[in-house]
Amino acid sequence: MPGVAIRTENLEPMIRAFSTAPEWQGRFVSANMEQLGRRLAYLMRIQLKPNRYTGTLEDSTVSTYNPGSQRLEIGPTAKRKGWDAGMLLQRGTGPIPRVPFAPIKAWAEFRGLPAGPVYWKIKTRGAAAHPFVEETLARGDVQVAIRNTAARIGHQIAAYALQQVPGGGFASEPMTFGG
Repeated sequence: MPGVAIRTENLEPMIRAFSTAPEWQGRFVSANMEQLGRRLAYLMRIQLKPNRYTGTLEDSTVSTYNPGSQRLEIGPTAKRKGWDAGMLLQRGTGPIPRVPFAPIKAWAEFRGLPAGPVYWKIKTRGAAAHPFVEETLARGDVQVAIRNTAARIGHQIAAYALQQVPGGGFASEPMTFGG
């Protein structure tokens, strides 16, 4: 019957492979994290769509992976007069006493709303928060993508270590432990 046989003498090459993991595991992590970043950026753009005005914020959503720190960042990069547009949407604003009318009017017309009350609300109370980051992370497809990526990284690292066993760790007998 096809299977994997692991004997104690087979563990030594696997242990040796894991002891050198910092030298080779990065390629598995990097490839998977870059792929995850592209997927999550796409899903964040979908989450931003209901707040769309010109599409600038949505279109600016990117992912950046730093292999040195193994850090993945996903988010919009658009600016509004020097302010981080994603942060403005995420957290909202306080009152904006000198808010320009023209952009508010264009946004309100795009939404089919009267511009005057919208302008007055932003001027006196600010813009409401729309926590798109939390909403993105709460999506089921985002959770599945993160979980699947973590599992895939683990499987690839384990498979690489298993390949260090003579014969690739595969045998025609069931898995056994012991001497």
